Amino acid sequence: MDLDIVDRLLGEVPQLVVLRTAAGAEPVEPSAVLLPTAYGPVRVDVLEVRQVELDQPSDDPGDRLHASAHAWANDSATDITIEAMRTDGERVEVTTPVAEPGPLIAMKLQAVMNRSLDKQGTDLGDIVRLTLDEATRPVALEQIGAVDAAIAHDIALHVDLWFVRSRQQVLRWVQSVGFGDVSSEDLELVAEMLTAAAHRST
Repeated sequence: MDLDIVDRLLGEVPQLVVLRTAAGAEPVEPSAVLLPTAYGPVRVDVLEVRQVELDQPSDDPGDRLHASAHAWANDSATDITIEAMRTDGERVEVTTPVAEPGPLIAMKLQAVMNRSLDKQGTDLGDIVRLTLDEATRPVALEQIGAVDAAIAHDIALHVDLWFVRSRQQVLRWVQSVGFGDVSSEDLELVAEMLTAAAHRST
């Protein structure tokens, strides 16, 4: 199990430093930590976004989308209450901000390039599910349709890379990691919907 958190670096102490000072924590380079739990270690990856990356965007669309998508996810996150049951029967509730569908798609589109092959498949499969699911689709498309034009442009570039130019390769990846019901037609539909949402009239 692993978790991703975004740190806009607005606090006095970076979140990675806080996590690594927890009892039993094991640092994982470059920016993660293994935290002990009753059910085994949990890896937490800290995705840092510096304001300068937003104020002075990179010439590389991948670097730009990394910064902008994670900042968007952080700034638009919705508080979700998660309830868990301890082994002794006690119920525990935790409320935490969780990324919305549109920013999740943007983050996963960018992350594919730097992931292992299995993670590439799961990230791309997650994008397919978020785009085709009846509950998340309208929210995701509305959010991408309303986001800043510069972010939308970079989303469209990554959609074209993965779901148009690399469609058959992506199909093999997603089917190899448990998305066996995904078809080439599904990927084509995802490309059409996300491209249309990211389109801005001039």
